[in-house]
Amino acid sequence: MKHCVWVLGAALFGLVGCAHQQMRLQSADEADRDKEAEIKTIGEVTDVANAQAIPVSGVGLVVGLDGTGGGAPPGGYRDMLERELLKRKIPNVKEVLSSPNTSLVLVSALIPPGARKGDCIDVQISLPAESRTTSLRGGRLIECDLKNFSTANALDPEFKIHSAGNDKLFSGHPLAHAAGPLLVGFGDGDEAARLRRARIYGGGRCRQDRPFFLALNSDQQYARVAMRVAERVNETFQGPFVGMQTIAEAKTKQAVVLAVPQQYRHNLPRYLRVVRLIPLQESPSPASPYRRRLERELLDPAHAVTAALRLEALGSNSIPLLKKGLQSEHTLVRFASAEALAYLGSPACGEELAQLAEQQPMLRAYCLTAMASLDEAVCHVKLRDLLASPSAETRYGAFRALRALDEREPAAQGEILNESFWLHHVAPESSPLVHISTSRRAEIVLYGDGMMLRPPFSFLAGNEYTVTAGKNDDRCTIRRISLHKRPPPKQCSFKIDDVLHTLAELGASYSDVVELIRQADQCKCLGCPVAVDALPQAVPVQTLAKAGAAAARLEELHPEIAEARAELGATPTLFDEGQPGGPGERSETADKAALLRDKEKDGKQRVERAPWKGHLVH
Repeated sequence: MKHCVWVLGAALFGLVGCAHQQMRLQSADEADRDKEAEIKTIGEVTDVANAQAIPVSGVGLVVGLDGTGGGAPPGGYRDMLERELLKRKIPNVKEVLSSPNTSLVLVSALIPPGARKGDCIDVQISLPAESRTTSLRGGRLIECDLKNFSTANALDPEFKIHSAGNDKLFSGHPLAHAAGPLLVGFGDGDEAARLRRARIYGGGRCRQDRPFFLALNSDQQYARVAMRVAERVNETFQGPFVGMQTIAEAKTKQAVVLAVPQQYRHNLPRYLRVVRLIPLQESPSPASPYRRRLERELLDPAHAVTAALRLEALGSNSIPLLKKGLQSEHTLVRFASAEALAYLGSPACGEELAQLAEQQPMLRAYCLTAMASLDEAVCHVKLRDLLASPSAETRYGAFRALRALDEREPAAQGEILNESFWLHHVAPESSPLVHISTSRRAEIVLYGDGMMLRPPFSFLAGNEYTVTAGKNDDRCTIRRISLHKRPPPKQCSFKIDDVLHTLAELGASYSDVVELIRQADQCKCLGCPVAVDALPQAVPVQTLAKAGAAAARLEELHPEIAEARAELGATPTLFDEGQPGGPGERSETADKAALLRDKEKDGKQRVERAPWKGHLVH
């Protein structure tokens, strides 16, 4: 020690100096160990490309209108439609386009990144400004192509615009096609404006794959590097998913084409994060410093989310380590471990994910999406159990996850009424609830049993249907009042599913039956709560802060979960309504206002506006 002090020239502070030197040596050792545990990943040599939705559009023809159409006004849109109809060998094109029972419409959609050929996408329908069509109700879009468009200036940077409006518009190849019955009555504006717009949930289908690309950084653009990236991705996504098509393929030295494995189809953001964390060289051995570091970090709530993603990127060999995380006392550690296990195909996560979905609102979307990715018995059983949860958000989230897991699942089966909307009846032993969806799919889900209308009541459903019953009546009477169609009135029981079936038999659309449920709920004639779009959402902390509700919302959560929000990422695509069914930008606020708008009656009574999505109306 004296020699050390003499060398340092600090005789009076020898002990202090020696202690400081020892601390510096320990820090250096730790730095060496950390450096040894570092692994170069795919994300360090590539960037994700082709990750934006592609807008596509076209001109289509709606048929089956009840005298409310306007045919096709003269102009460029009509010329385009005529050419398309002639290609399809439609007879008497001129007469068809002049009929009051048809209408030229503009069709648009968004093709999401990662979409595969045959995937369904939502379609938006609108009318040109000069259209004479007054209502699209009852119409059906015949098949039309949807293309991407670009301008000459965008295609050729050397193109010069000599005068305003001189830029030319060019159409690309058909990327999707659309057809089906229109759903009318949603959106902004008054009744007349909403009748001139429509949508078709799942009405479009992609005509080709839209894979992601891994673009190699400029200093990494070598064929050997591209081949290595593709090899490592394919090696990682083997194991329980053997037999799938090749996930990654090095097309050029600049780019690697990246398909989406089945287990990640509902959580594309997570898939891209995992791919970028795959080690570029061989996967580290179980005894490597890298794996030992991740094992320590997994059990630390401050690093658990990232550590679980890195372990997931190492493949199925990480399952034993992740199972240890399920035994942690920390909520976030258990969640991160269970979520990674789900995407690695291990059923050990099912119990924990179901419990967290019930207890932790901020984690609910992630948990249910992970369960929807794992086709194991435990996920089917637990999702069925969650259909009876006290939370409307959990119940509908579980229903959507169950249907995504297996469309043939008996608990998710339903029937389509009037080719307009789906009706599902689930969890008959649970408490009654009516759920209405205004995104991705036109569907009503009835939970429980014994849901009935309470007389007396008199409702106007849409503009054409009345549902009435007197105080002493034991059945209700449903009539259709139309200038062109006046079928005989029908009677049915007060059961809500009987009423919906009868309305559909008389030709009612989804917007009509939703209006009936809205009025019945407001008048307290429906003996159960109604929920609208009760979807699990992972609301970003930034959004909560802007709304002034961050503190209140986060107090409900475990502190470690609140602190990890930046690592959790966006809401998984299974519950992300920014692109319903894949595509179609829309105004959520406007749709809710249109569906659940509240009116003043004679200036005397104002009904409280229905809350934002995810909450009960009654």
